[in-house]
Amino acid sequence: MKSIFKPLFFVFVSLFVLAGCSEDNSPKEGNEYSVIPTQMSDLPDVVEIFSLACGNCKNMESMIPAIEDMTKIDIAKTHVTFNESAQRSAYVYYAAAIQNGGKPSHEMMTDLFTYTQSGAGADNHDHGEGQVEEEPVAAMTPAEKKAEMIAIFDKYNMKSPIDLSEAQHESVYQQMVKAETIVTNADIASVPAFLVQGKYLVNSAAHKTLEDLAATITYLNNLDK
Repeated sequence: MKSIFKPLFFVFVSLFVLAGCSEDNSPKEGNEYSVIPTQMSDLPDVVEIFSLACGNCKNMESMIPAIEDMTKIDIAKTHVTFNESAQRSAYVYYAAAIQNGGKPSHEMMTDLFTYTQSGAGADNHDHGEGQVEEEPVAAMTPAEKKAEMIAIFDKYNMKSPIDLSEAQHESVYQQMVKAETIVTNADIASVPAFLVQGKYLVNSAAHKTLEDLAATITYLNNLDK
């Protein structure tokens, strides 16, 4: 009788070969990303959640143009409101954002990061647990800090936070309320973080390269479309 074991063996081996060739290398939930507790449907496609007092966020800001280029997505921003110090920084950020179409330029962001992280007014603990940044470069008096802030806004032809109209102050306040909702719903504990489609929180630490990070953002942005 002709043996059937040899043909079955080749079929068995072929199945393993095919399984290996079709291995799914797409980002995995629980590794490259997670699904947030309370999803939001009214957000831009991709939102970077950050703090002006966070050194890692300052470094990420220099990479945002490259990520936007690779993903072909305009990345929105939300400033955290973890505590009183973060709320002060958020007020400065949103004072600029409401005067520049919802998001300051990358050049102004660089200036705002430098301003926030320099002098006696810098706070090293308002951007998330377990992320402590460098000590302030040099102490500045409150008057010097105020003058520096005004100079930055003047540079970009904007009103400083202290010169906003009542309507503009209200607009900033509403932006901060929205930011608090986003941070709470996404259960953000540290920054920078990327929220995609108001549903997926990217685990930046799980990516070895900027290209990998951009690929995950692109994948998640198209996941439910």
